[in-house]
Amino acid sequence: MDVNKQIREAVRNGSQESIEDVRFTKEMELRIRGAIAQNKHKNRNRIFMAGSLAACLAVTAVGMHQQGWFPQMPSGKNLANAVATTAIDKKNTEAKQNSVKVSPEEAILPLKKAISAISKTTIRVDSTRHGISDITLMEGNNARASVAYDIQTGQIESFMISGERPDPYPENWDETSVKMPADKTAESVANAFLQSFLGEESKSYQHLGTEGYVNEFWEESIWLSVSYQRMENGKPVPYDILSVRINSKEQVSFFGRLNKSEQAFFTKLTDAMPDLNPSLLLFDKEKNRDGMSLAVGNVNKEGHQASLRIVGNGQALESYSIEEKDKKEEPSWKQAKGAKAVEQERQFLNKLLGTDSENYRLEDESKPGVYQRYHNGLPVLSDEIRMTTDESGLLRFFRKEPETFDPSQYPDVSTAVSEEVAIQELSEHMKLRYVQNLDASSEERVEKGKPVLEYTPAVSFMQMGREDGTEWHIDATSGKIAYGTGNNGLAYDQLNTKKAHAIQSPKEYVKVRSKDEAKALLQAEFGILVDDSTYRESEMDRNGRKEYVWNDKNDKYIGVEVLAKTGSVVGLDTPRSDTAVTVKREQAEEAALAFLHKYVDPGVTEVQLAQVIQPGVANPVSSGEWEFRYFMSKDGIPVLDDDNPDAAYSVTIDPSTGKVTKFNNFRETHELVELPASDNIVSKDKAVQEFLRVMPLKLVYLMKDVDRKSLPQPKLAYMPWGNEELANKTVTIDAVTGKIITK
Repeated sequence: MDVNKQIREAVRNGSQESIEDVRFTKEMELRIRGAIAQNKHKNRNRIFMAGSLAACLAVTAVGMHQQGWFPQMPSGKNLANAVATTAIDKKNTEAKQNSVKVSPEEAILPLKKAISAISKTTIRVDSTRHGISDITLMEGNNARASVAYDIQTGQIESFMISGERPDPYPENWDETSVKMPADKTAESVANAFLQSFLGEESKSYQHLGTEGYVNEFWEESIWLSVSYQRMENGKPVPYDILSVRINSKEQVSFFGRLNKSEQAFFTKLTDAMPDLNPSLLLFDKEKNRDGMSLAVGNVNKEGHQASLRIVGNGQALESYSIEEKDKKEEPSWKQAKGAKAVEQERQFLNKLLGTDSENYRLEDESKPGVYQRYHNGLPVLSDEIRMTTDESGLLRFFRKEPETFDPSQYPDVSTAVSEEVAIQELSEHMKLRYVQNLDASSEERVEKGKPVLEYTPAVSFMQMGREDGTEWHIDATSGKIAYGTGNNGLAYDQLNTKKAHAIQSPKEYVKVRSKDEAKALLQAEFGILVDDSTYRESEMDRNGRKEYVWNDKNDKYIGVEVLAKTGSVVGLDTPRSDTAVTVKREQAEEAALAFLHKYVDPGVTEVQLAQVIQPGVANPVSSGEWEFRYFMSKDGIPVLDDDNPDAAYSVTIDPSTGKVTKFNNFRETHELVELPASDNIVSKDKAVQEFLRVMPLKLVYLMKDVDRKSLPQPKLAYMPWGNEELANKTVTIDAVTGKIITK
């Protein structure tokens, strides 16, 4: 398995936000590689891998090592009546909070004394936010443990030993296959650790309970979690709890505690969530990008577990979810519906948010569960609340944006250009694209296999009935359209070019049906001899593909990818020669186009540039070479496969030699169909009129730019805003008939 190749492809299929500003350390690269290797036995598809890696990569940008229980959420608002400060105030506050009083060396000294396994580690400070510093304890280039501590008091918030999982991971692993120590043994080890670590303070804590704990998100291991409650004058101190986790080797692998701010936070939540009682068990506590992720037990009368994500140092609730104690296909509870659900949700929001709850409206009046923030009568996109309650009124799921803007930061509606100006801008940017195969689920019943020529505002996105403004929007201040990068990070819409390149495609595919034929192709095409390299073959789940793979003496990947049934070559991969970057774009692009003629699908006569990836330093996300991605094209119009805005082909060029090193055919189907003529279609103006009939432009506030980065203040924008029925459907215009196509 080529980890570099898997990582790059997975990340490119992930969000652009996750890739932006990534900075890899050697330890993080090894961690990603290990994660993939340990998941091989699960036969996980690339979509799952993309999501997992995106989550991991998102936190590497700030040097963190645990993404937590929930994916990173967009920006939103603080808990009940708390008003966010301006961006400048936030920076000043953050700087003040991060004024270090206790050094990392001082903070972890008691830990090193209590746990001999980390006594010789060195410290790497990864980040400090909200007064909590996230550090990694290193042994050489290997991460030994992660620690979060309060830089003002020196209190350890959480501590976790790294790399406990067996490698290779057993295929038949489950919770019952791990032999755990007896509860009494675990409690004895935990007590001894606390006495050594906390000293006299440990005497004020009373044992609450010992339960097995499984973290399935990343670690996928099992421990015994020993929880404690602080006592004063014979009474429990509400939410002053801590936990020690014991592994199968009877060793301490985790310590976590709720600090004063978090204790106060849980006390506030009690009114809205009475099931969060003061005798909770603490299973997990991990630093995340915006605060802490927690797992607690003894939730509700059944004693279920709950996962929470808390913003800052106990400032606000971002997400909450109750997990069934016994995992079943069907939950043991029934979801509240209709007016009853809305009433329960409103009661909860009123208690949690106070008067701020009045600013949230049901996204769809006929359906409970999703609430959109409004300001000045306009929706604030990306600021929403999602929640689920059961028939008994218990909150089962909650997710809210972590912070929001002060009302003074919202621009006045009067500063927006007129709707007529926005419509004119939309008309100028309405584009054509071919889609080769539409399935029969569309409302117009376009039969499968029949191609269509569409008008759409953005080629590289599937236009939805409701968007959040990050794909594209019209800036209401300037009146100009802004595009994000599309699926797979394609920048076709941003490129704003219609230049097409004629292709002399082969009469048939280049074919490889054996190891020897793959070797011969590599030698003929790239001059590479693989006789001294390690060889393996692998059947790939994706589209029935097969790989002939060699790894050279430097463990560099060399491979030929084919369609397993036919032997048609759809991928070639060789290493770059060195790290130099001397080849200019023009030379690299010329070499890429020349190479395409040999390996595109037979019958392709034209391609159009969809994405250019610049060369640079190699890392697990990018090989650091020139890469050119192409759509198929006809008459200067992009050709897509079955509503899939991916590029069809990519060619990678070594920036030091100008020679091709890689080729990929990304198409899921390799059929070509006769496409409609483009010389007898409705005008762009008529297409815009039909589009606006079902997707009128609406003035909104945006909290994020097209790269999904938080804005310093809200932005006024015009967005297409279909009715509730179209909210989750794709919407385009048939260029031949001028009729709307919804799917």
